[in-house]
Order: sequence, then C-alpha cells, then structure tokens
Amino acid sequence: MKYPNIESVVETFSGDVVDTIPTKRSVNALLTPRPLRLLQENALLAASENRCRAMLAQSAINDTASIAMSVDRLASLAPSGKPYYQRILSAYADTATRTIERW
Repeated sequence: MKYPNIESVVETFSGDVVDTIPTKRSVNALLTPRPLRLLQENALLAASENRCRAMLAQSAINDTASIAMSVDRLASLAPSGKPYYQRILSAYADTATRTIERW
C-alpha cells in the first residue's frame, strides 16, 4: 500500500485564539457548583479589565510620545508657539493620567 505525502493530507489552520466566557447553558456550567462558576466568571472579568487597562495605558503613552515629538518639531518651525504646545501636551498627559488612575 502506498501512503500519500503527509503535507498533502494535513490541513493547516491559522488565525487568532479568542477567549470566550462559558455560557450558562453549557454542560460545564450545569455541572459546576455556583460559587465556582462565579469565581471563574469574576476571574475572566478581572483579566479582561486588566487587558483593557493595559491597552488604555499603552495608547496614552504612544499618543503622548507622538504629541511630544510634534511639539519638538513645531517648536523648531514656530518657536513662539512653544509654550502653548507644551501646555497642550501637559493637558493631554494630565487628563490621560487621571483617566487611567480613576479606572
């Protein structure tokens, strides 16, 4: 018996792995005691909130850096506006910082 080439038999899948929250209708949810289900749901919510907080912080850092580079570039082109550019940068950074701290 002749065997086919393994590459022609194996199908390759690619894509993103998506975390899902178990639904209340699943078999696992029915078999799992309520306190354990609540603990699992709370852990998933905490992990999601932490991911969102990290994304918000990363976005604020990148945006602040981008604005700071713009301030430097504009200050070399129009030096008289530098104090105003700095104030705008400070206002953005302060607001972003407060938002992250409040969350």
